[in-house]
Amino acid sequence: MKVAIAGYFRAKWQGPLHRLVSGFLIALIFSSSICLVLTTEPSFEQQYGVYLWQFELFACLVFMLEYLLRLWSCPYYQDAKDKNPFKCRLKYMVSFMGMVDLLSFLPFFLVMGGWIETPQLMLVQLLRLLKLTRYSMAFHLLGDVLRNEADSLLVSVMLMFIILIFASVGIFIFEHDVQPEAFGSIPKAMWWAIVTLTTVGYGDVTPVTVQGKIFATFITIAGVGLVSLPAGIIASGFTEQLRLRREKFELEVEQMIHDDGTLSSEDMGQLEKDRQRLGLTKDNAELIIGQVAQREMKKRAG
Repeated sequence: MKVAIAGYFRAKWQGPLHRLVSGFLIALIFSSSICLVLTTEPSFEQQYGVYLWQFELFACLVFMLEYLLRLWSCPYYQDAKDKNPFKCRLKYMVSFMGMVDLLSFLPFFLVMGGWIETPQLMLVQLLRLLKLTRYSMAFHLLGDVLRNEADSLLVSVMLMFIILIFASVGIFIFEHDVQPEAFGSIPKAMWWAIVTLTTVGYGDVTPVTVQGKIFATFITIAGVGLVSLPAGIIASGFTEQLRLRREKFELEVEQMIHDDGTLSSEDMGQLEKDRQRLGLTKDNAELIIGQVAQREMKKRAG
């Protein structure tokens, strides 16, 4: 069993070259984004502008090469062999991550072609940070949690909107005569309601009447619980999703061991792929494999 587990963690597909390329791209995404931010500082831009431009050119060339390689290779993924190559490439191009890959370098070459560089265009370039979601299973786990808890999150958002309306109307009733410049209409009062419900409390607009202060006290207390509601839903969703993934991995191990009582190198390679896909750590996977193996040995011994 120990030999099989050791082989499990030496799966060929998880080679050092893959980790090296991924680490390089992650570092390049971070460093190029930092350089883009530094270009907005006039003193830094004046002194190091040439080097920043050269580094951005290098980064964009790498991102363009990555985009072209992904575009060329997407029909040959294991789950896409039977699909039409043109449709596979088109699907990648119009996908969310395909657009992120494209926008990570396209604005820079547009500026080189004569477009005026604007803060909005820089914001589009900084979308390259979303490429980081490709290199962490935690982001995939978060996506699954958000999809599974979509109904609960939608209810919490609707509840926040309802309380926002009531808070805006209430403070408008109590304060619009005293502070018409800040609470002269319900849309104006919404700014105070949003800041108060989120417990940010800028203090630029505050109630001055006794009724308004009492009303604001209740709204502030309601806001504390309201803001924590989505966080609690997501946290419980994470826990549930991790539990389900562990159980699914455990079932896969049980099925493989049940066939012949052992795990071959091919089985361990498949389990390593499943571990990566499910976002489990190596320690968790090794623990589950050991527990299932012990249960199976006890069954056979009994």
